[in-house]
Amino acid sequence: MRGLVHVGDGKLELRDLPAVSAGERGAVLRVEGSAVCIGDAETLHGYGPVMATPLVLGHEIIGRVADVGPAAPRVIQALRGARVMIDDARPCGACDWCLRDQKRFCKSPRYGHIVQDASSCNWGGYAEAVTLDAQSVLVQVPEDLPIELATFAFPVASGVEWLHVGAEIKAGESVAILGTSRMGAATALVALHAQASEVVVYGDSRGVDAINACSAMGADVRSFPTDPKREGPYDVVVVVTEAPVEYVAASVEMAGPLGRVIMACTSTRPSGIEPETIRRKGLTLKGGRGASAQSLRRAVEIVSAERTRLRAFTGEVHGFEAAEAVLKGLLNGGVVRGAHVVIQDAASSGSDVHA
Repeated sequence: MRGLVHVGDGKLELRDLPAVSAGERGAVLRVEGSAVCIGDAETLHGYGPVMATPLVLGHEIIGRVADVGPAAPRVIQALRGARVMIDDARPCGACDWCLRDQKRFCKSPRYGHIVQDASSCNWGGYAEAVTLDAQSVLVQVPEDLPIELATFAFPVASGVEWLHVGAEIKAGESVAILGTSRMGAATALVALHAQASEVVVYGDSRGVDAINACSAMGADVRSFPTDPKREGPYDVVVVVTEAPVEYVAASVEMAGPLGRVIMACTSTRPSGIEPETIRRKGLTLKGGRGASAQSLRRAVEIVSAERTRLRAFTGEVHGFEAAEAVLKGLLNGGVVRGAHVVIQDAASSGSDVHA
């Protein structure tokens, strides 16, 4: 089985890995493609979230349920032959978070984060196949949804989590999204689908792919303001995952009275937020976690319903051989381009991809 292995020092090696086996209680997912999270690109640049090696990266995986073991969970048996997406979380089902139905907080290792060993298991999407087991959470994907749009449902699901679950957005409300990135574009789509009265995406001009996508969908795009107090006020402000820490303090300045601010920024640096602004405006601040399985399902529905709005959306599909250079090229001087990229094995898929 062909697979791309991160071996350290920013290198991906195309290797012949042990064939994935369903065993008695598992199943095999034949990978159609895996979208690139910017965390994978950061890993190759030496500061990403997953630095252990050897490791098959890729956790935004679309594929088809193939071999299914005789004692596999019923939910997997029922999806035999189906086209699905995999939630990167692999909840254990037994910890306090799982028992409270807050599975996103489970500490169980996730797809794309598990070190490769000599077994017949594979947990990363940059390969021909991955392992399914009792901890795998699958969401069915329409057969006619192109791979670029099917995988775009992953970042859209985070937008669903932030705007619908976190901010409880209502039709007619105004939304500011801080960060011209792939996550910013996906969140803009969710806001537009929710019939927001105004959707404005702020960020760095080097996020060219995200800017083009947002403009094509009908969102307003602006440079990050020198005086955030003069912007808005907005009912909902989202600081997306890839946004710099400077955007965090600006978010509370741009929110209107009783506004909701979702903080998905992953920076560990001090933000400079002014507590008095939060008190005076009566703001609600929430952390923006990744998407739940419920948000993944809703994201698939949104992407499917918004094909007309997404008609100018252009994702990129690249083969294994080009993956390392493509991933490293997603950062422009440390700033994300905002491209939506899918890694697909041209040799096994037979698709017309950039090798």
